[in-house]
Amino acid sequence: MTRVLICANPDLNYIDGSSIWSQTIAILLAKAGVNSLHFLTKSKPERMQLFEAFDKHDAIKIIDGTLPGFWAGQAISRLQDHQLTDLAVRLDEKFEYDLVVVRGYNIAKNISGHAALLAKCWVYLTDIPQAVEQLTNECQDILCRIGEGSLRILCQSDGFKAIWRFCAPTAPDNKISLYSPVIPDFPSTVPPVALRANKAIYAGKFKPEWNTLEMAKLWSDISDASPKAELVMIGDKIHHCKKDQSYSKKMQKALEKTKGLEWLGAQSREAVQIEMENAKVGLSWRAESMNKTLEYSTKILEYGRAGCGVVLNRNVLHEQFFGSDYPLFANSDTEFIEKMQLAFSNDEVLNAAAQRIRDVAESHTMSSRLDEVISLLKHDIDFLAQDKRSEKPLTLLVAGHDLKFFNGLKDSLQQLGNYVVIVDQWQGHNKHDETKSFSLLQQADLIFCEWCLGNIQWYSKYKLPGQYLVGRFHLQEKDLPYLASSVLSSIDHVAYVSHQIRREAEEILNLGAEKSSVIANFLDSDNFTINKKVADAKYTLGIMGITPARKRMDRALDLLERLLEKDSRYVLRVKGKFPLDYPWIKNRPAEVEYYIALMERINESDLLRYKVIFDPAGDDVNDWLSLVGYILSPSNFESFHMAVGEGMLTGTTPIIWDWEGAREIWPARYVFSNTDAAAQYIVEHNDDHFDAMESHRQWVLRNYSKEKVATEWLKIFGRMS
Repeated sequence: MTRVLICANPDLNYIDGSSIWSQTIAILLAKAGVNSLHFLTKSKPERMQLFEAFDKHDAIKIIDGTLPGFWAGQAISRLQDHQLTDLAVRLDEKFEYDLVVVRGYNIAKNISGHAALLAKCWVYLTDIPQAVEQLTNECQDILCRIGEGSLRILCQSDGFKAIWRFCAPTAPDNKISLYSPVIPDFPSTVPPVALRANKAIYAGKFKPEWNTLEMAKLWSDISDASPKAELVMIGDKIHHCKKDQSYSKKMQKALEKTKGLEWLGAQSREAVQIEMENAKVGLSWRAESMNKTLEYSTKILEYGRAGCGVVLNRNVLHEQFFGSDYPLFANSDTEFIEKMQLAFSNDEVLNAAAQRIRDVAESHTMSSRLDEVISLLKHDIDFLAQDKRSEKPLTLLVAGHDLKFFNGLKDSLQQLGNYVVIVDQWQGHNKHDETKSFSLLQQADLIFCEWCLGNIQWYSKYKLPGQYLVGRFHLQEKDLPYLASSVLSSIDHVAYVSHQIRREAEEILNLGAEKSSVIANFLDSDNFTINKKVADAKYTLGIMGITPARKRMDRALDLLERLLEKDSRYVLRVKGKFPLDYPWIKNRPAEVEYYIALMERINESDLLRYKVIFDPAGDDVNDWLSLVGYILSPSNFESFHMAVGEGMLTGTTPIIWDWEGAREIWPARYVFSNTDAAAQYIVEHNDDHFDAMESHRQWVLRNYSKEKVATEWLKIFGRMS
């Protein structure tokens, strides 16, 4: 029994290329041998033009996503993307699907937060930026997570493959597959195109970029030259346009009132095929703004299947498929009229165009693509089945003096992976029980060194054949000799906590792209939650830990002074152990002098004297953050700075000085080049503070959740094992 769920954003109550794609992949998978396929709908199936094709396939069952039983009795007319995702997760828990097909960026983004579900997803996206330079950092991060975490990425064209390779460079080559549009098999015969009436046909959505209003407006010019010419338009999905609020009314009027235009509304795929077979020309002429698209219309191929010539834009993609000399390219109103009149009057040109389109369409039929889908399906189902088999778990040996990071990940790693964990607890950077380490070494398949200190130096010397050695590099290792003096050839992988740390360390180590990566700290959303903020939180700055001096509390005081000059309600809360209570600080005269000067500055300043509050260290950080509106990171440098993320998880706004690498780790809008810029931002956005709390938390969950970081480590372990 192979069980598949299709969760896609197109609505099959409306006919357009995306809804036909969803219908087609369901039918193709049923033909490929899937014997239980659930098709999740975003609205109640009411218009059966597309749904009725499923009746011919016993394997396909329609799951009406709007049923009140799914939503605690609540009536929902049309599901939003987050609701589709939520329902897909619940259905998977119940039915344990072998494969989930996902279409739609928002759905895929939401599913990417469910690593186990994402790992069995085929993802097909066209609603993403179609040029690398259009990608935001957030979008690139999300596509990276989807690309690396999914089972397979399906791409309509080579252009989309290039986008995915850019966003997910470490994804295996065979994961990103071409999946161009699929159309039904060709009919046995169609009427010769030159013998058909002077009829043009458009089938699909009505939208400004699709030039459907322009086609109708220009039809009178075309019918002047060909008085008996007829334009048939099929479909009823008329989009609303923000730039032109009257667009839908104008489109509706054009469909109903244009002389020589017959509007048939929504039709079944079979009825559309009949109309196409009686037309000379299919229309896929779009606005010039669409010429850089990486996506080509399924409807072009369906016109070719029906034997039509097609008027379409000249662009790079169309020239690639149909040749630069294709005779019916049109890129303006004038060219559209000219090419329509040419098609109606010149049989030689019409026949040549129709044959060119037909030749391309033949390679997109279900029969021609079935073997390809069967092969992909078999490969991926076998892969997942092998992954599920109850194999002997691997033994993961964890070694280090400070394992708090790993201990936080341990449950997730064991839940998501197949590992038994044993621990070699070191007493210091280079201090351990060597007899115990040798004993544990005999049991290990993989060795994970938390901190690249004496532990990785020792294990690189003594690891056994067939064992794999992985290390996690924080910050202090950069100034210590342990990793550089290790047997580097014995180390299989080092993951750095940030890109900046990696750049600096790699200048010395030069492990290379294959043996190094960046895996950030995780942030524990269970321990840090959004509590109700006190009313004065938006006037409260917070800093956690001001030791050593590179943490730059002086900058925090500078910021407080700037704000107090504008509003006397601002305060600074400092949480953590007082610097001079650390014994090692007393051995650093410059540090002692720095902190004494800070205290004198506070006590001698009329602005600061009663505006700096010192709170003791403790486990009450989440409660403390309910007092704080802005969490500060004024350091000279950091490897990551956990306090920023912990603050964001509680809804606190970060204020980060531009230390090296900060913009690669945290949202760039909260990174400031100087204190004045930070102060200006706080003043200008203070009234919006409470509105942004949930978005802060969601950003952290997308980028640094425990599940995401555990999944990234499991990928490294998986390569080794």
